[in-house]
Amino acid sequence: MKKRMVQQICTLAVSGAMLLGLAACGSAPQAGSDTRAETPATQDADTAEPAAPADTAASGDVSELYWFSDVSGWGPATANWSVDESPATRYIKDNIGLTLKIEQPPTDASTKLGLMLATDELPDLMSITNGDMYRELVAADKVWDMKTFLETYDPDSHLLKDFPEDIKQALTDVYGGWYSYPSHMESKNNREVFPPDDEIWVNVVEKGSNGCIMFNTEIMDALGITPEDVQTEEGFYAACEKVKTSGHQVDGQSVLPVVLQCNLWIGTSLDGVVANNFGVLPIDDDGNYRHPELSPEYKNALKFLNTLVQKEYLDVNTLTIDETALKTYLDAKRVFCWIGNQAQQDKTNMPWVSYGPILASNGARPVIGINYAAGTGWIQTLVSKNCKNPEKIAKLLSWASSEEGLLINYYGEEGTDYTKDENGVVTWTEDGKKRYAEQYDNNVLMWPFANTSFERHTEPVPDPTSNRGVEVALMPAFGMHEKTYIYDSSLLDFRNSTVVEPSSDLGINLSQIDNYLESQKAKIVTATSDSDFEKEYQNMIDTLNGYSVADIDAEYDKVYKDYCNKKGASLENVNAGTH
Repeated sequence: MKKRMVQQICTLAVSGAMLLGLAACGSAPQAGSDTRAETPATQDADTAEPAAPADTAASGDVSELYWFSDVSGWGPATANWSVDESPATRYIKDNIGLTLKIEQPPTDASTKLGLMLATDELPDLMSITNGDMYRELVAADKVWDMKTFLETYDPDSHLLKDFPEDIKQALTDVYGGWYSYPSHMESKNNREVFPPDDEIWVNVVEKGSNGCIMFNTEIMDALGITPEDVQTEEGFYAACEKVKTSGHQVDGQSVLPVVLQCNLWIGTSLDGVVANNFGVLPIDDDGNYRHPELSPEYKNALKFLNTLVQKEYLDVNTLTIDETALKTYLDAKRVFCWIGNQAQQDKTNMPWVSYGPILASNGARPVIGINYAAGTGWIQTLVSKNCKNPEKIAKLLSWASSEEGLLINYYGEEGTDYTKDENGVVTWTEDGKKRYAEQYDNNVLMWPFANTSFERHTEPVPDPTSNRGVEVALMPAFGMHEKTYIYDSSLLDFRNSTVVEPSSDLGINLSQIDNYLESQKAKIVTATSDSDFEKEYQNMIDTLNGYSVADIDAEYDKVYKDYCNKKGASLENVNAGTH
């Protein structure tokens, strides 16, 4: 995958988690410096007479933009920083009349911004990820409403016509209004502005996940294991037995039949792809909210991993290693089956393939949650009401979010760094590819204006042997399987908010449940016999009941049903009656 795609995020974010490359340009002020004192702020925007938009390019006037960021992965905090190496910042200087002074505190960025808010000395532009700070800025009435700002200072801005309405609504739902330009946007309306250039991107968005069940085809071929062998639970166990007893080695080293996501295995492997594989949903047979750990399907997921441990297909020692150690096994091609987050390895020329789910012996349907609601992106860029040069800032936002600006931001200069075909698909030139690797590496892409839909609008279908090519084949395999039930995970977004008051009796119980479950799940999975498995599993059920889990779930059910009513949808327990 290209370096400009972002992991996690983002988990996204999105589904897939995509890794975006580093860059942007400017220079940070010295820590603790008061850059606002050097150039007095303009009159408060609520009382000032709006200035007429200026023709910046014609005037030749160049001003400094004080830009604050709490994101350390781009800009002056990165290696090889150079203002001169970014085609985007050169354009901004020459055509908009702004040079960028970007401040990125290495620690306590929100605290510093909070102090600036308290002293009414905010930067001109703020690109932040802290939602609480966003709300504080809005509550203090110190940042512009985007519609008003653009109507005042750039009334011809395309953003007033084509900013995605679903993302605008999501921002309004979360923050009370459209006060920011978000990075890494991906939504139905945004895809109408930047439609995917190939069906593979549609599959990644609508059916994809970073959590995958992956097989090493080199080991499969060496041992005569077929795709059909590993697509059922019993067939999978038999394939693991063949790997275990074959004596097969890779470069003189033994092969591991199965690995999970190392010390992150509970959240990523068990509660992620394995739970999905066995049809775990957080509702009971009647459609009421229920802790997923209480479902019969979750017991089957636990038993699946316990079987792998008991049969010595899964070495419990690999459950405590970190991701760096995990990669040594993966990179050496010593793993037959990896159940985890595919984004955690560079998969260039790696023999990974996914056939989707491993169908459960009891006939339960696999499930996967895809968030079909528009998200709010990642980095939120807000404009201070006492900013200097608001006309130039408005022009910057409009240009950087346009197709012209995004092309320069992502790819550099057309003809020199890349070419574009009649469908708008971009191909690097040899010089551009070299320049990107040697010079642009951390200086091309300004993350606050990264646009995921735009990427999939311009990126060619990747080489299947490249990291990106392997990834886009792995991610949608589970969701594309004919038996997989795909549900809208946005119906469960309420779980990210406070449903039960933390200081209440139920809130204290919920905290105890969360602390208890992690260690208990490990005990259940690593049980050395079936009787010990049953004992530890029953201990979990009894303990949850002792913490009044039914009462907690009843409170969650009220909010869940309210969400369902508002959205006009609900989850279907497709495995009701199969246990």
